[in-house]
Amino acid sequence: MRPFRFRARAALQLRQRQHDEALAALARAQTDLARAVRRVEDAAKAVNEADERFRAALTSPDAGVPLDWHRSWRARLATDRQRCEAECRAREADVSEATAHVASTRQRVRSLERLHDNALASWRQELAHEEQKTMDSLATLRFTNGARRLDP
Repeated sequence: MRPFRFRARAALQLRQRQHDEALAALARAQTDLARAVRRVEDAAKAVNEADERFRAALTSPDAGVPLDWHRSWRARLATDRQRCEAECRAREADVSEATAHVASTRQRVRSLERLHDNALASWRQELAHEEQKTMDSLATLRFTNGARRLDP
């Protein structure tokens, strides 16, 4: 009997490589999202600190640092936070897109794996059938040889 050979092996390997690349892209997107979330948190902390310093400046004004400076500083930090939040939303969209891509590549790999499994099962069934035919032939030969020996 011929050995098992899956003709679509190259396609399966290609699909697996594409799935691995999609998983790597998802990991990068998740890392970028985590960084963006940290930047948003840092920006929010900076805005809160600016608010506290502005409140402190209101209670005890410093002639060297005018209140307008605190306002513009806080406005710049708020703008930075909004920019970081927009970047975070963009990274969330990237993660969603990468997750969908991983799901589609996994589906393609799985369909070829099922095709491989079905072909292997069919080959094994054919192999078992051939073995059974060989065993039946051997048993028939033994039976007929045994019957000839008994005949006078």
